[in-house]
Amino acid sequence: MAQSAFEAITTFITVRHMREGETFSFASMQIRHPDHDGLRTTLAKMAGDALIEDLGNGSYKLTKAGFAQFVGAAPSEEDAMKALLAEIASRGLKVGKSFLWQPLQDSLREKHLGPAELKPALEKMLGSGWLADGPAPGFYRLTEAGAKALMPSP
Repeated sequence: MAQSAFEAITTFITVRHMREGETFSFASMQIRHPDHDGLRTTLAKMAGDALIEDLGNGSYKLTKAGFAQFVGAAPSEEDAMKALLAEIASRGLKVGKSFLWQPLQDSLREKHLGPAELKPALEKMLGSGWLADGPAPGFYRLTEAGAKALMPSP
């Protein structure tokens, strides 16, 4: 069964883990769905429903309402911190060892955590002493307090 224009657009948004405010183009939709008139009609309806914003020239932006509908509510700071701790634990990082932030952030993006959620969580973890600045910009290291936070509660 052929995918509807709406299904093609929502699949595009969810597979790419798009965040509120991210943009996409009509051209990127054209290659995914053969009914270009159906795409235009659906994009116009989605813009009318405030799920996306029509930026003109065939560009669209995902709105907060669209993000909530297609992805769900944005994760809380606590959710982001838990995800960060779980990712650090899964990598087997040891106390005092430095790690590069960008690969960790890239991995968490697949869990719908973007810079808007991760930056406050990182700052809180630095402020709580769970993480410390590493030897160069973009590097951090796990502290004793952070290692204790990784331990499961009894």
